[in-house]
Parts: sequence; C-alpha cells; structure tokens
Amino acid sequence: MKILYIAADVNQIGGIEKYNRNLIATLRELEQDVIVVERQHGGLLAKTSFFIRVIFSAATHRPDFVICAHLHFSPICLYLKRFLNFSYSVSVYGIEVINIKKQIFKRALREADTIIYLFNATAENVIRQIPEIEKKLFNLPNSVDGQKFEIKEKSEKLLSRFGLKGSKIILTIGRMSKLDGDNKGYQRVIKAMPKVLEAIPNVKYLLVGSGDDISAVKQLITELKLEKNVVLAEAPTNEEIVDYYNLANVFVLPSKNEGFPPIVLLEALSCGVSVVGGKQKGAKEALLNGELGMLVDPDSIEDISATIIALLGGMLDKRLYDRVLLRHKIIEVFGLQSFSRRTQLLLSLLKGEK
Repeated sequence: MKILYIAADVNQIGGIEKYNRNLIATLRELEQDVIVVERQHGGLLAKTSFFIRVIFSAATHRPDFVICAHLHFSPICLYLKRFLNFSYSVSVYGIEVINIKKQIFKRALREADTIIYLFNATAENVIRQIPEIEKKLFNLPNSVDGQKFEIKEKSEKLLSRFGLKGSKIILTIGRMSKLDGDNKGYQRVIKAMPKVLEAIPNVKYLLVGSGDDISAVKQLITELKLEKNVVLAEAPTNEEIVDYYNLANVFVLPSKNEGFPPIVLLEALSCGVSVVGGKQKGAKEALLNGELGMLVDPDSIEDISATIIALLGGMLDKRLYDRVLLRHKIIEVFGLQSFSRRTQLLLSLLKGEK
C-alpha cells in the first residue's frame, strides 16, 4: 500500500513527533510504501512550500491513502479528496480538539475516511462536537520501545554535568512552550519544590527541554530562590535520553489535557522509574488503577508536593518502587508489538477490509 504521510517536522522534540516517528517506522516495517512530507518551521513561505510539496507528492506518487498527522493540516486533505479523489485519515491527540472553532476543521473531520485517536477522552471531545463521525474513529494509542528504553545505572557523566551527585532527583522532560506550559504543569512542580525541600532537603528538580517559555521558568526559579535546587537542561540527544530517565527517582508530568498516557511517562516506566501524572479522563486506567504510578490534581501545588514527598520517602505501595515490575507491565500493555498489531488492523481498515 502506498501512503502519503503529511506531518510537522517529525525530528523535533515532542510527544506528537515521537508518535509519528513510531507510526512511520511501524508502517515501513509492515512493508508499506510511505512518502513523508513535513511542514518545516516558518511563516507564510514555509506554509506555501508545504502545501505545494503535498500536492506535488500526491499528483506524482498517486498514493492509495493519505494520513494527515495533525488537525491543522486537514484542510489540505479536504482539497485532495474533493479535487483529486484521495481518501484520507486525520490523527487527533487532545488539546487541539477540546473546542474546534474553525468550521473547515470540522468539515475535514466529517469527510475523513478514518479518524485516528490516541486517547478515549480525545474521542469523546470530537464526538461531542461532531456526533456523526463516531463510526470513523480508530484507536491507536501511544507506544514505547522497550529495547531502547531500559533500566540502567545512573550516568556518572550526567550526575557530574548537572551537579546531582548525592541528590534525590525529580525529572521532567518535554517542550517548554508558552502555548502548552500550563497544560504540562512543570511550573507547578517548581512551585511545589519549597514544600518538597522542607521534607527532603537533598532533592533536585531536573527540568529538561527547550522552547519559548524558558525565560518565564528562569524568572520563577529566581523568585522562589531555587537556583540550587532546580536545574535546567537542553533537550537530550537521542543517544543520551535513556540515561536522563535513569537518573530519576521520580518522573513528574502533572498535565491537564495532554491525553493519557503521554509518551514520556511510558518511556520513564520502561526505564523502571516511578511516575506522577495529572488526573484526567483515562489516566487511572492507563496506569492500571494505580499499579504503575500516582495521579495528582494538576492544579494543586499541595497535592503535587505531597505525592512527590510520599514517593521519594518510600511511603507508598512497594510495587511503585519495583523497577523490573514497572518495566514489564508497561511493555506488556504499550510495547511495540501491541502497537504493530493495532497498526495492522488500521491498514486493514484503510484498505476497506472487514
């Protein structure tokens, strides 16, 4: 099957980008011919170039199907279907479909042959606004590469680089964006740090990522006088990211509308690290009813701090500290084998098979 896959730059750091890299790789492993056209950063010129390249690729390669990796690109697919008779799917993630205001996006979803969703809450949001698309929905949740994300000893190199030796380490990895920062909750973790430090003086928060919200993060760190206890690091290289996860005593992402579970939580669990996520629809089920991690009220600094203190203090269920168990369970449910099976079902659906 020949597939035209249109997406944002899949080599960027971020959960959506990782998801699309995984799906493209899996499709190719399943011997599908995948042509990828990526939207590069930039203004009108980049947008125009992207549109032209998509149309040219569609006309030249004549794909059997188009996979649109983001709602924002779906109007192009609407054009392809109406004028060139191409079938297409649209992938939806979470925050972008909470309130779909533009009618062209709603039309593109209505005319899509399939809508790929990762999280049940996302599907519910779309159905609430466009009830007639319910039968077009297909669930293809996040996955984790258990061969790459594995349990390792703490990297002495990274411990020295960031001055973390002898510290208990809280970790967050993710893009720091003004648009999405409140959703991810890393600033609330910083605000929780004074309370955490009262109980556990040797704790440090390693916040890893890049984006346009870093100046505000630095200002908050200064205001709270946390320069010695909050460490900022640039987005890790592909070679080092597993070492970053294995530094952590606890991985924290108290997000609100990210969809659940975020890829970073899966990766942390695959490395045997205890996790804290934000309470949202589907979160409890995704963490196997508390067997794999803790959930907090993402708006409550008190809840975030108390949960981190309890985890770091060894006060909770012993299963949350069993690195081998955490890894085994998460790979069983969200490993690449499961993802590949779901992708095969998707291909059958796209081909019109029953």
